[in-house]
Amino acid sequence: MSRNIIAILRGVRPDEVVGIGAALVAAGIDAIEVPLNSPDPLDSIAALARAFGSVARIGAGTVLEVSQVAAVKAAGGVLAVSPDMNPEVIAATRAAGMAS
Repeated sequence: MSRNIIAILRGVRPDEVVGIGAALVAAGIDAIEVPLNSPDPLDSIAALARAFGSVARIGAGTVLEVSQVAAVKAAGGVLAVSPDMNPEVIAATRAAGMAS
């Protein structure tokens, strides 16, 4: 079962994400976003990608700068969500082969 939503793990610490991710994946939620203004977001993205990257799309939210796209991808992220419509961020995301 797959649900047509993106779970947003706002304010969640890296030591909490795998347990939360497991519950989300078990419930059929296969898109998980960690906002970049959360505590140690790249560590959380990396942990989620290691644990669930084969069954879920993991990525970042609050992506505001082009440089953040590469950091998210390096952490294992495959999607980048922005609160605005920044053509440069979208182009960088697409060029990296990530969903935007």
